[in-house]
Amino acid sequence: MSMPPRRSSKPAIALAVLLLLFGARLTHTAFEKSFTVDEPHYVGTGQYLWKTGDYDWYYTLLLHPPLAYHLASLPLLALDVEDLKVERLPGWHLVQRARTPLVELRVASRLPFVLLACWGAVIVFLWTAEIAGAWAGVLATFLFTFSPVVAAHAPLAHSDMAVSVFYFQTLYTFWRWWRSPALLRLLLCGLSLGLALATKMSAVLLLPTLAVMIAVLVWRPRGATAPDPGSPDRRRGSDGGGDGFSLGLGSSATALATIGVAALLVLWLAYGGSFRIERAANGPFPGVSLPGYVHGLLVDQIVNDRSDRTFWFFGKLTAPAWYFLPVGFALKTPLAVLLLALGAALRWRVPPARAARLGLFLGIPAAVYAAVACFVLNVPLGVRFLLPLYPLLCVFIAVRLSDLGGRWQRVATGVCCAWLAIAGLAIHPHYLAYFNEAVGGPRRAHWYFADSNLDWGQDIGTLADWLAERGNPPAHAALLSTQLPEAYGIVAAPLDACAPVRDGLVAISASVLHGLHDSGNYLRRPPPGCYDWLSAYEPVAMPGYSILVYDVGMSPPAPSAPGR
Repeated sequence: MSMPPRRSSKPAIALAVLLLLFGARLTHTAFEKSFTVDEPHYVGTGQYLWKTGDYDWYYTLLLHPPLAYHLASLPLLALDVEDLKVERLPGWHLVQRARTPLVELRVASRLPFVLLACWGAVIVFLWTAEIAGAWAGVLATFLFTFSPVVAAHAPLAHSDMAVSVFYFQTLYTFWRWWRSPALLRLLLCGLSLGLALATKMSAVLLLPTLAVMIAVLVWRPRGATAPDPGSPDRRRGSDGGGDGFSLGLGSSATALATIGVAALLVLWLAYGGSFRIERAANGPFPGVSLPGYVHGLLVDQIVNDRSDRTFWFFGKLTAPAWYFLPVGFALKTPLAVLLLALGAALRWRVPPARAARLGLFLGIPAAVYAAVACFVLNVPLGVRFLLPLYPLLCVFIAVRLSDLGGRWQRVATGVCCAWLAIAGLAIHPHYLAYFNEAVGGPRRAHWYFADSNLDWGQDIGTLADWLAERGNPPAHAALLSTQLPEAYGIVAAPLDACAPVRDGLVAISASVLHGLHDSGNYLRRPPPGCYDWLSAYEPVAMPGYSILVYDVGMSPPAPSAPGR
């Protein structure tokens, strides 16, 4: 009787190393980078929810479901902030108190999201490994953990990374149920869906996505996706079938109902064990009593329908267009990943079972999400809105490029991976400002994009370190931040009333420079052309790449913007 072949431990070791490096880099970034403008709201609102159970959509939650708030505020239970006044929107007061330990608060509130990102990397490995083998899983995990876009948002106390992980987990658990139908797997899919819905409204797109996927399974003939004899799942022969099954109308209705009930249970728990009914104060149904979650959807619709908002795009303020996010994706995704994606898409010799699974379980979710993000979303604040697509892309690349036969193909893949690693390590910890070589890297990026693509208020501490290294010279500042610059040791006069400064240093955030946010109140905008006088100077430094420092005592030739 022959013994089964021993499985190599090398992929597991490689996975562990990647996770340790990923977690260490994210934790260091959480330590180094200041709060973005949105994070204090998450931290403070979460504390308010824990203490009061007040889940009012219009006055407390504003735009998002409560789960990310809860996660961001968990560390406050261990920090000395109990004397903070219990009130709505306490985040601003929290970070502006002189006695608040900002570093401890910042790192602690971000750790739950660092752990979630690491869990997302594990799911990327598991899904890819179950389709194409352990080493393909390692490749997918490498692509995920070294992505600057992922690393930019993974250590932030915000909803973007959390919803991306839960979004991906929902698709993975659904695929697991399809491979081997069991009630527990179906419930796990429903619970994952509930976690995603309780994190951010964009997760609502999972509902039509799952419906379309189930409709395809009902339509497809049985056995249409049987795996090839040499595939990893056929060789393993475990997990109860491995080739999936076709659904009937009755079983599909039962599956949808089970997923829906489990998701509603999670939503009910996330709202403190209550589906609060509220009367709409405004919007399309004023005076109508609706569940709070429905109010959230309506508020999102109102915000999305605003037609007067403009964005900084390629050197000018312009109205949003469908190509904003695709262009941002192309410029903020490393060229190495784009080349690997192109190679994966052009590879024709892929086992039929793998191609079918990619088309159904990766292609449909990606197509639905991308179509809505590009053609329905009117508030393209950053590539973070495409973050749920990145784990899908990593799995797609790794599965399509697994079992490469030609030596030159393996070498090309290795070169691209080395290129990605260098790019990811070189930008550390300034991941949010990463732009690829197509635009000259992060130093030229502010001519093309701003806002959360580049400048989200994360570099106040970086500027403070730069000034301290030079003995804190006299300076004026116009910074995008909800924190007091003095808390970081910055002593600078505010740059007020659009009046030019005659001497000294001027530090200005890219989003303020280009008229997207006012330095005194980021919800307002400065007058048009307020800082055009700075175009006569070349920046002498760019701390974190998101803040430009000018020496207005110098008079160099005016810089020329790309394309001008």
